[in-house]
Amino acid sequence: MFGRLKPVKPSNSRSIDGMRSPRAVEGDSAVLDAQALPWMEEEPKPKAVVGDAKSDEEQLKAAQRQNRIINFFNADQVVTVTPEEIVGLDSKNLKELKRERINNLRRAAMEAEEPKASARQRGAFLRRLAQDEISLEDEAEFLMLIRDPLNDPEIGPERMFEMITRDPRQTQILAMVTGLNASNWQKVDQAAMTKILRTEQRVGDLRTPVGFKKLRQHFLKGIRPKAKEQVYRRYVQSMNELERTLYGERLDYYLQFEQMRKEALSDAEADGVIEAAPERKRVKIEPVTAERAGEMLGRAVIDGDPWRGGNLERHLSTHNLAVAKLGPAYEVKMGAERVYLSKVFQVGNGVMGVMAYVPERDSYRVRSFYKENNQALWRYLPDYIRRGDGGIDRFCYGYGEESVTLPLELQEALVKIEREHGVMSLTANSAAYEPEFFLTGTAHAYETLQEYQTLWSYGRMKGDYYTQVSRDAINHDFGLNGLSQKKAPYTLSIDYNRAPDFEQQVVEFELDTVDAGRVTAEGFLSHDGQYNWLFCRDAKGRAWVEYVEAVSPLTSTGLRRDWAVMGDFATKLYEHSAQAGIYGDRNDTRGARQCMWNNYLSNIPLIHEYVKRG
Repeated sequence: MFGRLKPVKPSNSRSIDGMRSPRAVEGDSAVLDAQALPWMEEEPKPKAVVGDAKSDEEQLKAAQRQNRIINFFNADQVVTVTPEEIVGLDSKNLKELKRERINNLRRAAMEAEEPKASARQRGAFLRRLAQDEISLEDEAEFLMLIRDPLNDPEIGPERMFEMITRDPRQTQILAMVTGLNASNWQKVDQAAMTKILRTEQRVGDLRTPVGFKKLRQHFLKGIRPKAKEQVYRRYVQSMNELERTLYGERLDYYLQFEQMRKEALSDAEADGVIEAAPERKRVKIEPVTAERAGEMLGRAVIDGDPWRGGNLERHLSTHNLAVAKLGPAYEVKMGAERVYLSKVFQVGNGVMGVMAYVPERDSYRVRSFYKENNQALWRYLPDYIRRGDGGIDRFCYGYGEESVTLPLELQEALVKIEREHGVMSLTANSAAYEPEFFLTGTAHAYETLQEYQTLWSYGRMKGDYYTQVSRDAINHDFGLNGLSQKKAPYTLSIDYNRAPDFEQQVVEFELDTVDAGRVTAEGFLSHDGQYNWLFCRDAKGRAWVEYVEAVSPLTSTGLRRDWAVMGDFATKLYEHSAQAGIYGDRNDTRGARQCMWNNYLSNIPLIHEYVKRG
């Protein structure tokens, strides 16, 4: 973890307090050699030395710090946007407005000279602490807002280092963090101290007391068996003083934060309010009666180009749908939203289809959903390019594959309908036309690829998909697609708010895939509630991100208005060799596709976290 250190010559080297390493006779470094200590094991932190009796002034300052913390973290709970302001704002601008107001409230909380927090506000904050809604990462980010001694003009790095070097034990502890050992610890300098307080180190992030806590645990555990009680107490005292020197007021806020976290857990255990997370609301699928299906067909609206096949050119009608028994058969409830689906039918060439009926004012828009065997998820069909005989040459993906992928709730519903009710053959129902007639009847057609590309370049695409769905990905600021080659897997990271919250599951179902067989799919809401992350895991425990949905209003196409592109985060288990690059496993292939698990997916921190959780 610290890298290889220069070997120390055999000697009777002792630390500054006279402790000998039990392995010194073997030529190893003395007891505080960074390589010799069990840094990565856990041990409860010895309590900091805090006086029992506090002055009135100290108690007032402690209360003020707690109130600032409470008001800072409650800002996202109290921010408001009026209905008048919402009108005319799209989801992106609305989120920006909320973010700006939250930041303003947080800034006011930190700048208040006499911050106040009601009992109700304090109780709400403590409940969030008890339920882990405010994590250690959130706490560390908050503490970074507090000015530390390093940036205090009245203290600064020179005075800090001078204070540390007055105590050889503090200097030695600091040296161990930088990778020095008991023989050369005196070489530690002011630059090394500054570096560990400004950048994340191999021993962890020591920019705040949150990271220093782990350092304290590992260091003291390493010397405890080798030191006499008096020497050990000296190191504990030096550790406390070093922490005070490094963090100053940040430490004061940290101690108040930890006191409230302890209070929150104690109150929750006493009151029994710590409960298991509530089960997610499952997608509800209910049958549609024949009477209601007939009434809905009477109000159905179809907007698509005519189908050409068998020397015929016909428009799809509700009569055709009724004859083929492709009227509304299932009602899918997604919270306050409703989508009605027909039975799943076989289109041919490895494609399944379903007719969807999406409420739009007093009518129902008829839409076509489809799934190809080589794809895991269902999509919406906005348009297609015809073959010479009028059939489907290729499906079109609108603004991108992610923009035509159905919401996760519909994915789960379609999987369940297919499993429980099977796939229907239209010929068995005496349908008058080929299955492609129904699938393409709600879509728009282009005679050639050239025609499609020309109309695209002039912005003259047909159909309401191009007016209801956002043209660009909502997360263009992620910067994930800037390189033609895959980014190194360990560099793929995402900010906490947009990362998945593995305690908030939104869907769970099984998928049949060509390369990995049947896999388990699990969807999780992001911490900020703006994204749904769909992970897949195969029977061997290999996992990947299949899709990320932008949570936004449902359009009459059955799609969300906004969509997201996740770049290398969405690397599939098996990628085409041209996309796999240097990370493909040539010993595990599926045709022209190479497995990405060993060299890539397993090294992405987010996927590692998901697999570890499971």
